[in-house]
Amino acid sequence: MKKYLFLALVQLVLLSCQPKKTETNNSQPSTSTADSARPETIPADRTVTRLDSVGDAASSPAPTPAPNKGENPGTSWQISKSQIGPIQIGMAVNAMRKRVPAEFIKEIPITREGRGNRAYEIRQSPGEQKAGLLIEETCEPTCQVWRVHVQNPAYKTKEGLGVGSTLGEVKKHYKISYLGAGETEIVAVSDDAKLTFMLDVSKVPAKQVPRLNLKNTPDSTPIIGMLIL
Repeated sequence: MKKYLFLALVQLVLLSCQPKKTETNNSQPSTSTADSARPETIPADRTVTRLDSVGDAASSPAPTPAPNKGENPGTSWQISKSQIGPIQIGMAVNAMRKRVPAEFIKEIPITREGRGNRAYEIRQSPGEQKAGLLIEETCEPTCQVWRVHVQNPAYKTKEGLGVGSTLGEVKKHYKISYLGAGETEIVAVSDDAKLTFMLDVSKVPAKQVPRLNLKNTPDSTPIIGMLIL
């Protein structure tokens, strides 16, 4: 009997010495492989911009400007070689008419030595009485600007020469290759500048006019018109 009691006591002691089992909840939400590989969803009100697309947008060409609707033939138009303002000798007449607003230009029949069928008066304002410019055409076969007759003193060269200047002032800036009779006036021609200066010789004795040349024409002779050639 004592033997059984001893064995029972030993078993109790051994049981009391074993460590107690504790349950620990280490479970955490796991992410499946499929979920981790799923691409990010972009809300409908957002856009994704690549970095290099910013450079592409910055380097994209600017919008094309609207076509030129015509320039007012004001005093800023300067006379240069074979040109006045936007009008160039040899340009198509249709192109010329696009560069001048319709209210400033008037089509007229040829009255001088024109080579086409028409000429075009250009005024600085629609109400101006006398045209400041007369554009003559040549149509062989298409119509182009042949020459421009400058009649208004507002139009000048870069040197300030124009209607109202004198022959002496012209000679300071341009080489005169010919001085003598023109179509209807005595003219001074500069081949280099493609300009012909019409001279007012009304104060010269009539009998001397046919004999005028570069040497005997007074430097004080006024310029009454110019031809751009």
